[in-house]
Amino acid sequence: MATKGKKVDNTSKMSRKEIIRDIIGKTPRKKFLSENQKEYYQTLCDSEITICTGPAGVGKSYVAMSAAVQLLLDENNSYEKIIIVRPAVEAEEKLGALPGNLEEKLDPYIFPSYYLLNKIVGKSAREKLKEHDVIEVFALAYMRGMNIDNSILIFEESQNSTPSQMKLLLTRIGFNSKFFISGDIDQTDRYKDKTQSGLYDAYNRFSDLPQVGTFTFENEDIIRNPLISKILKRYDENSN
Repeated sequence: MATKGKKVDNTSKMSRKEIIRDIIGKTPRKKFLSENQKEYYQTLCDSEITICTGPAGVGKSYVAMSAAVQLLLDENNSYEKIIIVRPAVEAEEKLGALPGNLEEKLDPYIFPSYYLLNKIVGKSAREKLKEHDVIEVFALAYMRGMNIDNSILIFEESQNSTPSQMKLLLTRIGFNSKFFISGDIDQTDRYKDKTQSGLYDAYNRFSDLPQVGTFTFENEDIIRNPLISKILKRYDENSN
């Protein structure tokens, strides 16, 4: 006899990929607004680690998240989750002063990633993916000792990492994983000298490795309000 009003959870009988496809439904259409965005997407798909730099407004975050979702849905691979990492620079990674548990402390830093996922798969799907641990959030400071397998890791605002933090992150890559690392080398909140940034160091240190893809966007690639290009140009002029 069926129980009225009680929702039956059939996910225990489903594979990880089936759960993901059931939650997201139809594969989201890729919406790229420039040839460079398409090229960046291909670099993300082809490389184990991709390191990208470029100004705000070029679509770094959107393209990376779109690639992560597409790869997650692809039956031809075994990626099982998206891991989101951000450095909490304002607090120097000292999150204890913020209220709530670790996840709640990280929420303000992760909000931009959630916003993008809401646009790509919808808020309801994003929340369900999180409930099933398909989307996980890690604090960079607590990743020591981890091996990241069968996952797509997204590390944004990485210009604010130190070289030692970047080393910690990169050496977490395990089997069947991709790391998407991005930021703006010219917009670090931590260093006056950009060469001290973990992003700058990694971009130059590993650009010749065949497993590592590097990509650079310029101010000309900005596809948001054209005023952003003019604002950045004025800041560049004043800093010289």
